[in-house]
Amino acid sequence: MNWKNYLLDHRSLLLIFLFVIAITSLVTWLDPNLHLHLSNLLYLLLILAILFLIYLLFDYRNKKGYYNNLKEKTEAGYMLEQPHTHKYEEKLIIQLLHTQKEQYEQEIERMKNEQKEWHEYMTAWVHEIKTPISVCKMMIETEQVSESFEEEIEKIEHLVDQALYYTRASDFSKDYFIQEMNVEQVIKEAVKGNRKLFLSKNIKLYLNLSPLEVLTDKKGLLFILQQFLSNSLKYTPAGSEISIQIQENDRRIIIRDHGNGIPAEDLPRVFHKGFTGKNGRQVSSSTGMGLYLAKKTAAKLGHELSLQSKEGYYTEASISFSKTVDLLREEYLIRT
Repeated sequence: MNWKNYLLDHRSLLLIFLFVIAITSLVTWLDPNLHLHLSNLLYLLLILAILFLIYLLFDYRNKKGYYNNLKEKTEAGYMLEQPHTHKYEEKLIIQLLHTQKEQYEQEIERMKNEQKEWHEYMTAWVHEIKTPISVCKMMIETEQVSESFEEEIEKIEHLVDQALYYTRASDFSKDYFIQEMNVEQVIKEAVKGNRKLFLSKNIKLYLNLSPLEVLTDKKGLLFILQQFLSNSLKYTPAGSEISIQIQENDRRIIIRDHGNGIPAEDLPRVFHKGFTGKNGRQVSSSTGMGLYLAKKTAAKLGHELSLQSKEGYYTEASISFSKTVDLLREEYLIRT
């Protein structure tokens, strides 16, 4: 800190001092009751100016040392300790620096955790996607391409979509479009996307659908439905059945299968990140990210997911929607 910077920082104080001196001199000089000689007035003004200058010199000396020390410490990457001798303003500056440092460290830690999570997810994802790729490659090499080839391709597409949604989940506002949609049409599209698995495993599908308008993002809702259907098809034995129902009054979708079911000890953790559970370890390799991403996507869309199951009997997944659409319609009807 130099004199120029110091005077610029205190220009308001200088202007006020000059204004006060000018007003005082004018009043003193024009007051008829005061018989003050001009030399005496100038002498008084000189004394006041010297006293003010002495104050500025001491203040500049104190602040110069403090700001120079502050600059050296911050440039060197060190934080100043909170001293007891500093003024309140200086204490606030140091406190602000400490707060910004903590926020910066928290942001760095968050980014490191995200990078670690992404690395762990991609490692598991690569191992999982290698299986259908190897199967497809073997079919091509042996020239025994069958209907199962399309199933393996669908598995690859599903895993690719899952990876895309992992990246989408981190920035909701840029890639989601909320609009009023008919859930019935989205369900039919999800079923159509898994038709090969239904046919190959000879699983019967029972649909009990009715029109239901909800506020949602089509891609997000389709991803959630695809994830639930994929899990049902994966853990449901051949020849069994899956049912999908729309409960219009409760504004929710119910997907029920009669597969392996989920162990009671695993049920509270099925939506946790990276959790595969007993079935995931025994039936096939799994990233344990599908239901986690579905839950995260649902939360951003304002939907609620839940799972109920009894091991060896059934699993029932539900998607509950907000009643915002109904409330808006009622308000519109009342106004009209």
